[in-house]
Amino acid sequence: MGAVVGLRNVRHRRGGHDVLAIDQLDLKAGDRLAVLGPNGAGKTTLLRLLAGLDAPTTGRVEINGEPIADAAVEVRRRIGYATQRPGLLSTSVIRNVELPLRWRGLDGTTRRAAALAALKRLNVSGLADRKALSLSGGEAQRVSLARALAIEPGLLLLDEPAAGLDAETRRAFLDDLERALGDRATTVVHVSHRAQEALRLADRVAVLTDGTIRQLGEPASVVRQPVDGTVARLVGYENVIAVKIDASGRVRINGAYCGISATTDPGPATLAAWGTAIRLSPPDGAPMAATVKRISPGAGYWEVTLDAGETLSAHVALDQAVPHVGNQVGVGIDARHAVVITDRRGSADDR
Repeated sequence: MGAVVGLRNVRHRRGGHDVLAIDQLDLKAGDRLAVLGPNGAGKTTLLRLLAGLDAPTTGRVEINGEPIADAAVEVRRRIGYATQRPGLLSTSVIRNVELPLRWRGLDGTTRRAAALAALKRLNVSGLADRKALSLSGGEAQRVSLARALAIEPGLLLLDEPAAGLDAETRRAFLDDLERALGDRATTVVHVSHRAQEALRLADRVAVLTDGTIRQLGEPASVVRQPVDGTVARLVGYENVIAVKIDASGRVRINGAYCGISATTDPGPATLAAWGTAIRLSPPDGAPMAATVKRISPGAGYWEVTLDAGETLSAHVALDQAVPHVGNQVGVGIDARHAVVITDRRGSADDR
């Protein structure tokens, strides 16, 4: 059964400054929370508090209703923590995975069976007798995670588990991780600065910046309705632009109507648009005009960088013709792939 976790009025200070400030955060048993944020946002600090490795300067971090520092040994021993760097010892893989089970006083037969089962869940049981320091980066990450899973954790903490892996290895690792957790009721907190990783493994996402949670919700909600420009950038919007809504509700970029209207009050706002929302056409008749500044191949598309008074990034299918650098083009924005954010935290000041 997964652990129940709660934070209440948590402040953690370092060097005289708050590095984490969370008034309330609750996880039910079996919840999977992704914490998405840039480097230095406080993600690892949060995990260390949840692991009981550090105590908050003020406030409470609870597991199953008790402060983690005061929780029963049996409860604390069921917190699994896979750090960003595997930190494997210079012995065999199997002995590395058995280590936390040895600390729990399990006999050798039980330890080995549990360790082999954890390695099998991550498709690396064949590495059991290899020296840990001979492993590739992807193999070492799997072994580190197997070590955390071997204790059958009630709470599993993952700190950028795919960091440093190349794209293909990262995808395979995340596939294995998803399968390994698929039939478990473990409560999981997974931190990452990569939106795709965070969103695929979570039923809720907390966007953390400057030590505070800017938005908390289901992945689809956070992607479709980011509360401000900072969140929009973190979830992957290629275009996050300061705009103004005029008296008629038309959204203007650098004074030009961009083809989108809003139903909110006039004033400054933020437009978040995916690259696929930026539609190119001949200059005549389009809502806006722009100059093509750069064209480069992307993952299945041409990335066309435009100067429309603001820099825009358009994604054009590889089988479509693209204009030449220096050409004038018409630009429109498809409202189905964009959102106007009127929360003032994400408007003019978040340019």
